[in-house]
Amino acid sequence: MLIVAYWFVSRVSVEVAQFNILMVTKNIRAVTYVPPDYHKKLRQYMKRHNLTESAALVQMIKQFFDGEQPQLNSELRTEIEQIVQDQFKSLKEDIDLLKGQIALMQQLLDKTPSAETTRRSSNSANSNHPRSLLRLTPKTEEELTRRLGVNTGSVSKEFAKGAEHFSHWSQQKDPSGIGWHRRGDGLYYPV
Repeated sequence: MLIVAYWFVSRVSVEVAQFNILMVTKNIRAVTYVPPDYHKKLRQYMKRHNLTESAALVQMIKQFFDGEQPQLNSELRTEIEQIVQDQFKSLKEDIDLLKGQIALMQQLLDKTPSAETTRRSSNSANSNHPRSLLRLTPKTEEELTRRLGVNTGSVSKEFAKGAEHFSHWSQQKDPSGIGWHRRGDGLYYPV
């Protein structure tokens, strides 16, 4: 029995010695303990790139120190290219939508008279808007009462009859023929 054990140990030693001879390399062996979370990520990386553990670690070290990018397998490359194309298409659609909105806004701006044009038209004799409308500011009930030349309490009494009624009534009373309405802040604004 002792002879069999010796023969077995001798045989294993010879095989290990032969294995070490076959594994001769210029690379230096590094033994380490990897935290479980990082080992899981290492396994995912190996699977994604179809690498052995040793090759994956060498590739990561090269990438870290030399900035070399890993070679992607064709399936992963295709998936990444598809994602990039989809994102590009989505961005292009968004840009086209924004271009359309900008063009619409430009058209509206072109139709809106400039401040200079407004000033010139308000100074002309053919102006459809009285100059006083441009200078009117919101008024309190007391200020509107004086402007309309009515008794105290008339403004609130007429407003209670409805917004449309009040606008028509105030237009008849206003010296410039301007209708008024009340907003939530309690002030009266020209219509």
